[in-house]
Amino acid sequence: MKLIIAILIIQLSPLFASSLELHGTGERFHGFNAMEIGLGDSYFFSDRKNKFSGTSVASLWRSDLTRLSFSSNFYSNIDGYNNKDINVSFFSFSFPVSKNKALLIGLAPYTRSNIKLIEESGDIIGQSISDFIDSPLNSRSEYRFYGGISNLYTAFSSKINRNISFGLKFNGLFGNQLKTNKIIISTLSPSFSSLNEQSNFEYIDQDSTSQIILNQFSGFSIQCDLNSTLNDHSFGMSFTMMGPITINLKKYYDLYEISDPYDRYFLQDYSFLQLTSGDDLLTYDPDFSDNIKDDINFKSFPSHMFSRINDISFGYQYNLNDRGIIFELHYEDLFENFSLNQQDISILNNKQPKSNSYHLGLYKRYENSRSSFFNSINLRIGGYYRNYSFVENDGTDMALTVGLGVSLNDYSHLVDFGVKFGRIAAPNFEQQNYVKGSLSINIGEKWFTRSRR
Repeated sequence: MKLIIAILIIQLSPLFASSLELHGTGERFHGFNAMEIGLGDSYFFSDRKNKFSGTSVASLWRSDLTRLSFSSNFYSNIDGYNNKDINVSFFSFSFPVSKNKALLIGLAPYTRSNIKLIEESGDIIGQSISDFIDSPLNSRSEYRFYGGISNLYTAFSSKINRNISFGLKFNGLFGNQLKTNKIIISTLSPSFSSLNEQSNFEYIDQDSTSQIILNQFSGFSIQCDLNSTLNDHSFGMSFTMMGPITINLKKYYDLYEISDPYDRYFLQDYSFLQLTSGDDLLTYDPDFSDNIKDDINFKSFPSHMFSRINDISFGYQYNLNDRGIIFELHYEDLFENFSLNQQDISILNNKQPKSNSYHLGLYKRYENSRSSFFNSINLRIGGYYRNYSFVENDGTDMALTVGLGVSLNDYSHLVDFGVKFGRIAAPNFEQQNYVKGSLSINIGEKWFTRSRR
């Protein structure tokens, strides 16, 4: 089966998106916040004066303001096939609950895929295969994958003592993913554009069949963060434990835009149903369905959680007043959920690759003490190297990052911009050069301001 999948990928060409979207439930999302991107896709630390970061759970308590944060991301290939996208990547709302404690609610993508594959040449079926074939036939496939898992999360942040901070985050994982496979049977008609040129073949479509798979995900994970500070040195550690994930799988075959067969024949319109979301399938009954459960449930999770660690990260920051350096090490997707490894769950039945990455960030902050509106400007530069472990071979993702941050109105409003220029190399695909960027806005107000006396 692995050999078949490898051959299939070589023969197929992606029309858009990243080759990482052809594994698991799609590409794992990183770097939602522009400050993170500018500092080498780091996670734990901030270059701001009060060390507040809108995404690092253990640092949320450092702001005594109610904060609304969101980011808009853009993506584009630098060379190769055309692929551009702009979208809102995450939204969060945080507020203090008591002295040195805060809560956060947010929504962000966890994995996503939006990719189309077309088999370039297909397979030739000769006349000698069957007495019922009076001319050569061609069979080729078209695939489309879109959707994935989203993360609706709640986090609690607290200061333990003057040197230690703690964060706990509950990730509610949910979402739909659609996978379509259209097989087209065509006859081959020889065509000659001129007498001096060699003959080639024109495909004349004769028949086709369509399969739609809808996977509906439901599960959770728990993340624990711990940050400590000693003089100019800060240390961070984070680990995430995967809970059970349940999948409702549904399969549909040959759904047409015109459902009535007599109307299809009368109008001679045999177009398959064009899908934009899982809601388009609500009026149809699946030809096959299954409810796939994990090998543990919610009640048994506490006794298994430390054997289900999926992500673990470590970080170090040296902060010298208005400048500093950050180094982090991340390990991701270490655990394989039983339910996610079942047939027809992962894209093309390719497992989600494990990854380890190294992140480096440097920053310089310029304070403006003369103005209460324009408070500081932060300059950032960094980079990272991420190694993916696929079934057959390894892949890499490396990038150079730059960023800019501005603090306004007595540090209550934060505007950040970050961009990374990178290259992805995955097995069976050509290298992809890309640029990704993010604009993040964090607005702070004194709705639930707590006293720091």
